[in-house]
Amino acid sequence: MLKLAELTFREAARLARDRRSVVLLPLGAIEQHGPHLPLLVDWLGAEELARRIAPHLSRAGYRPILAPAVPYGVSTLAVNWGGTVSLSIRTLTRVIVELVTALAHHGFRNFVLVNYQADPDHLSAMSAAHRALRRRRAIRVAFAGFVPGAKPPSAMLNDSVLALMRSRRPEREWHSGELETSLMLARQPRLVRRAVARRLRPVWVDFGTALRQGVRSFEQLDPRRRGYFGSPALARAATGDKVMALRGRLIAREVIATLRR
Repeated sequence: MLKLAELTFREAARLARDRRSVVLLPLGAIEQHGPHLPLLVDWLGAEELARRIAPHLSRAGYRPILAPAVPYGVSTLAVNWGGTVSLSIRTLTRVIVELVTALAHHGFRNFVLVNYQADPDHLSAMSAAHRALRRRRAIRVAFAGFVPGAKPPSAMLNDSVLALMRSRRPEREWHSGELETSLMLARQPRLVRRAVARRLRPVWVDFGTALRQGVRSFEQLDPRRRGYFGSPALARAATGDKVMALRGRLIAREVIATLRR
């Protein structure tokens, strides 16, 4: 996969004229991920999803180009936790729109917003950006990863994905639980506080219902402020690899269908 930031201006201009080019823009966040994971989980997750999607796009005849990630997102749920940096919905919407518009100005036409941040307000910003960009007829914008308006089961958390987990309650695995800890063990194991993770007991919260009812902070979801939901102690690097490979295949199928529509 080509990286936009590593191209010369002539190479970028040539790719912008190629109708097969698809710009993958990873959207992450810098926010708390429990006592055992670093703040960059969603940023790394978005880039990893892009890396997993790219080969499938290539086989379908596209030329995937990885744009530099947007590391900051809307992190309303975690805004009061140390190190979390949250943009406003309006700011993130404008950032996405201006980045895509700038690249479209040079001729790029196909874009994929690759997102690993599931905060409802972050998804609202993505939705607003998508509405604004749809007014530009020459641009196609697809979503990948956690996306606005997705109805379960999604490619991120369908039955096939849940079946790869060791958790006894995979439907309650979410923020900083088995899956995100497994992702970090697979991609950046040195950043996982393993001794801490092994001691963490499962935290089961019906986060889906809570979010639909309007809960907008991790403190409301878990007054004990443990910062994670699920069972981090069960995480394995092999699980992270298998889950991301499966997600990449499933999501790429959806992205290709959108681009061809």
